[in-house]
Amino acid sequence: MEYELMFLIAEAKKPEFARIKDEIHALVETAGGTWTGNALEFDRKLAYEVKHNWRGTYFVQRFTLPGKDECEETGATTEGAVAEITRQLNLNQEILRYLIVNAAELPPLADFAKQFDKAQREDKKQLKETGEKIDEKLEEALNI
Repeated sequence: MEYELMFLIAEAKKPEFARIKDEIHALVETAGGTWTGNALEFDRKLAYEVKHNWRGTYFVQRFTLPGKDECEETGATTEGAVAEITRQLNLNQEILRYLIVNAAELPPLADFAKQFDKAQREDKKQLKETGEKIDEKLEEALNI
């Protein structure tokens, strides 16, 4: 089955992001998972404070776990693998939040990446326009 893993680390941990990501990759591979597709990494302002942090770095990537047929041969279960990954993520102090979901009905990550890039461009454009309006009002108020 295919799953999607998203986790969030604090902005202060950004220099250690590569190490944390490698640890998570090793954790999923130890549980029998295989990473698929491209990963998304992006920095964002958080909607609310999480453990005294207002900004963070998100990581999103999909992975597969063996199906029922493959699990019967090894004696492992998919639910057990997801439970173990969840347990290890709970123990990791560097991860602020995480989410593992079944990716069967989710759109491709490439679609999300396109939407996210478009939203970022629109935000930058809006900020630029707002800044220009403020500059005009300042010039008008100062009679420049």
